[in-house]
Amino acid sequence: MRILKTHVLLRLVNSYLVDSPQPANITYLWNFGSLLGVCLIIQILTGAFLAMHYTPNVELAFNSVEHIMRDVNNGWIIRYTHANVASFFFIFVYMHIGRGLYYSSYKTPRVLVWSIGVIILVLMMAIGFLGYQYSPKWFSINIIIILFFICMVKLNNIKNKNIIIYKQLNLKKINKDLYPVSLRKYSTSSIVVNSIDISDRLKDIIKELDLNPVYIFENLNLENTRKQILNDTRGLSGIYMIVNKITTDYYIGSAATNKFYSRFSNHLIYFRGSKIVKLAVKKYNLENFAFIVLDLYPNIVTKENNKELMDLEDKYLKLLLPNYNILTEAGSSFGYKHSEIDRQKMKDIYTDTRREMIGSLNRGNKLLQETIEKIREKALNRLPMLEETKKKCITHTRPIIFYNLNGTIYGKYSTIIDAAKAINCNEKTIRRSLQTEKKIVKRQ
Repeated sequence: MRILKTHVLLRLVNSYLVDSPQPANITYLWNFGSLLGVCLIIQILTGAFLAMHYTPNVELAFNSVEHIMRDVNNGWIIRYTHANVASFFFIFVYMHIGRGLYYSSYKTPRVLVWSIGVIILVLMMAIGFLGYQYSPKWFSINIIIILFFICMVKLNNIKNKNIIIYKQLNLKKINKDLYPVSLRKYSTSSIVVNSIDISDRLKDIIKELDLNPVYIFENLNLENTRKQILNDTRGLSGIYMIVNKITTDYYIGSAATNKFYSRFSNHLIYFRGSKIVKLAVKKYNLENFAFIVLDLYPNIVTKENNKELMDLEDKYLKLLLPNYNILTEAGSSFGYKHSEIDRQKMKDIYTDTRREMIGSLNRGNKLLQETIEKIREKALNRLPMLEETKKKCITHTRPIIFYNLNGTIYGKYSTIIDAAKAINCNEKTIRRSLQTEKKIVKRQ
């Protein structure tokens, strides 16, 4: 199979027929395009065979057709195949166009493909009409089919409008205790979008993609914008988009409850998310990106209903086909736990040799003086721990009891830190002694 990916011609065939990525929700309705290709090949072959015996002459045309039907071996099969496949060709074309109308394939980013397909359809109908110009019945049938397609487009537009209205009504019914902030802060309707204080470039992108976002955030390099994202998305869950305003490329992801800000910071600030987004931000700078909340999930995300959030993300992935996403199907490790077998395998892999190798990576290396000063400055400017946090930490610590060598109690302490202060030693000394067998700390 290696030759499929190394040979110049076979590699092209392999990329289209074998390794071509397909959406997870693909159905049998997507077969009409390939069926049209099969019909075209059959028409070309049968037409070529018929042309070998056909005479394009007024006096001899009928006799040549009779010759094909009676004298040529299997000529009647070739003629009937050519005639019937021509009818099936138009049937498949209409069903192919109808499927595209039903699934809104004429919208961005498939406008060019749709336009080429419509041009081919019009040319085919023109050729068919000229071939049957003495049959007004064929022309009337095509007029009826065109009217039927126009009705389907109208019904599909009404359906999309009803879906948007339904979504907005559902958003209004969400429990206000779960979502204390106003949900739909921005809208892409023609009335509102012009009054929003966002850049013209982003307005054009939103209109082009036909989006109806919940929140729109620009100027991501400003501290106030980040605070606004944190406050406006607190307690929410749903689908978000990161848009490059220069190239119009975008990334789509999902965020569990109260995770919008962490997704934003991981992708755009700390670069712990998508590597493609990371490289794009470094190339085009953060101020040329926008963070958009596309849709909200009305419930608190749990292990049980996380599949619904993934289905919502998958819908947007299939609809918008983002350039920055590597995977074409939504997935999540939310609520996943390793089995006991996997845990034991991980323990077996982490041997003493591997532990020693990892420990020796930075052994003997010294930090630069500049780095040391930065660490010291950061530590000195660190805010003191709150009393509530101290109490929480104390509840999770072990009490320490000191004994004299004669077995009497020297003192009882609630934490290791208090015990270390009492005997004037470092807390690490006590921790190391607790790991020994005798558990003895010699007082200095």
